[in-house]
Amino acid sequence: MDGTLVGTNLNDANDKQTISEFLGQKPRFEISDNTDTHTPLHVRTYDDTRKDDVLIPLPSTQNKKPETAKDAAIRTKNDSGAAVTNTTTNSKPVRKWAYAFLVGGCSREDSYHRGFIANIAVSARQLYESKSQADVVVHIQMSVKSKYDTLSEQETNLLQANPNVKIKYLPKFSSETHEMFYSLMMEKFIVLNMTEYSRVLFMDSDVMPLASLDYMFELSEPEISTSPEGGLSDTNTDAPILMENVIISWVKEPCHGGLFMLKPGHDDYLRAQEIIHQTEVAALEQAWPHFDEELGFGHKIGLEDPWIGSTHYHERVTGTNWTWHGAFADQGFLYHWVKYEKKNVSIINGERIDNYSEDPLTGKVLKNTLYNKGKDGILNRYSANFGDKKLGLHLYGPDVAPLMDFKHFISATKPWYQNDKSMFADFQKMWWKALRRLEEATNLPKTEFPTNNKLGRKSPVGLYPVYKQRIDHIMLKAENNWTMFENED
Repeated sequence: MDGTLVGTNLNDANDKQTISEFLGQKPRFEISDNTDTHTPLHVRTYDDTRKDDVLIPLPSTQNKKPETAKDAAIRTKNDSGAAVTNTTTNSKPVRKWAYAFLVGGCSREDSYHRGFIANIAVSARQLYESKSQADVVVHIQMSVKSKYDTLSEQETNLLQANPNVKIKYLPKFSSETHEMFYSLMMEKFIVLNMTEYSRVLFMDSDVMPLASLDYMFELSEPEISTSPEGGLSDTNTDAPILMENVIISWVKEPCHGGLFMLKPGHDDYLRAQEIIHQTEVAALEQAWPHFDEELGFGHKIGLEDPWIGSTHYHERVTGTNWTWHGAFADQGFLYHWVKYEKKNVSIINGERIDNYSEDPLTGKVLKNTLYNKGKDGILNRYSANFGDKKLGLHLYGPDVAPLMDFKHFISATKPWYQNDKSMFADFQKMWWKALRRLEEATNLPKTEFPTNNKLGRKSPVGLYPVYKQRIDHIMLKAENNWTMFENED
């Protein structure tokens, strides 16, 4: 997540009129009589072409080859005009992993996105040279303002200079109103539909891995073996150390939206879209900021189990309201999904790892705490960088894995905002050297970025989610039968 901490006072709004009242119409939804405020609203979307109630999913993008946005939009419809559902078999992938990135608002007419593309290329190279066994899947969404449906040839070649990269195009948004930070952040959860993989580690497009993070996959899904040498497990039975889903608590936040791991599943993807949809429908009836800061995405956090974050001084902070940075966007939904919907997550908080799982017999959520301290820490022992003080992320927490193994270039620290002789040393220099080395090794021309004007520092979709943009986005979706992509009826 880029930008600074943002509270609920980003946009003043004294008008308490609900959006539905403003629109002068009832939304096209039937809300159940469930009055338990501790559970999400049950909302059913009606498709006029069918007699049964259906949830209309976003288009899938699981092709082996890069596809155009037009192809992706066409593929979401079958001959009858109804939304396509996943027809995969019951077999599930085992120990097939991917890192996923997402870049939106891409336009050949300007260069706002180019630095993010270069960072992904550098990241993929870092992983490849670190002997990662995982694919790198890059989701690209071209800007609605662009006449092009794909990246430039030079940008495509830069990404595909890495043999582990797969490019997938998402459909364009249908309006500039939809093309902003909140909507793009919610697109992150398309990783749940990457069902050809058993685990996906998502990274923001301004995050650079400093080494392979494959040990995160391995510790969540160890190799099946009865020998002491099997996998990275601490026991001969190869029991997973990390849960199916992994998040990292952050500064004044219970989870970091810039790096997390999820277990994909098509049904989970549809359920995730349903929860997001329910929350957006509810926003139409809510006063400013059009988000329930007690229930969040459907759960009231109790004092007995508050969310936990940290400070810049590594002190612990806790809370029960959904008011942290990005709580109404990706960081709130991510926390809700892994903690309260799946009830299966490892939460990394400095030197502690809290594992949550649901007892299959009683339904009770169990908590087990592991420790990641010193060279023999649960994760530290597998980190290629543990103990290297040059790579310490002192601002965000103790020098432990996986914090030692990635760098998040927030705000003005992005290398492409500088030049290779920038006053920002170490990480930025490392990035520039990696980029130039990649270009030289593949005979690609040098990638150029604007550096001496405000153009170079503009993000294609903004720096952080904003309440006003979110509700404008929701209102326009509601006016258009909850569609937001080009060629989507």
